[in-house]
Amino acid sequence: MLKELCEQVYEYTLQMVKDGIVHGSQGNISALDRQTGFVAITPTAIPYTKLKAKDICVIDLEQHILSGKWQPTSEQLLHLIYYKNRSDVGAVIHSHAPYCTAFSVIGEESIPMVINESASCLGGPLPVAPYALPGTQELAEVTYQATGNGVGAVMAHHGLVTVGQTLEQAYDSTLAAENTARVIIMARSMGAEVQIIPPKEIKILRDAYLKSYFPKSA
Repeated sequence: MLKELCEQVYEYTLQMVKDGIVHGSQGNISALDRQTGFVAITPTAIPYTKLKAKDICVIDLEQHILSGKWQPTSEQLLHLIYYKNRSDVGAVIHSHAPYCTAFSVIGEESIPMVINESASCLGGPLPVAPYALPGTQELAEVTYQATGNGVGAVMAHHGLVTVGQTLEQAYDSTLAAENTARVIIMARSMGAEVQIIPPKEIKILRDAYLKSYFPKSA
């Protein structure tokens, strides 16, 4: 199971590069094996274009390194706080998605729901967490608190974090958040105010997404 998780984490790091939401060694990804409590997580400071599946680290919830020749990401506290406090989270993805990051520097409280994709994958406005220094317990706490029971948060002056039961689910939310931020920025560049999807419609779309795509999490 751990080998499979490491391979999945590796594959999603490559996908982030392909989708243009990270470059170099920015961002980090992890997945949790609930049976053992062990976490497959990306290493620190290794460019994704040079990364191999064997480079993915395995740690426990107390940050002990169990396997891997590299140091785990410096943002491991950000990942572990979700695993320790939310039984529904099995994967965490932190990216520097550029359009979401643009929202992190303009003082808005959240990214609103304006397209079906965001309503389905995110289930509600994506909050912007207060600023905190990277790699700190404070950053983990303010981001976790901003997320609440949701699927993620924008990190002020930093980037984006999304969570899910699986890496696939967490990554769907990453792409939905980034696509939503891009659409809003494009609409505003046209001099128009975006029209927000009503909460009732958001719930219908979210429920349909969970039932159709992730029946185990419905």
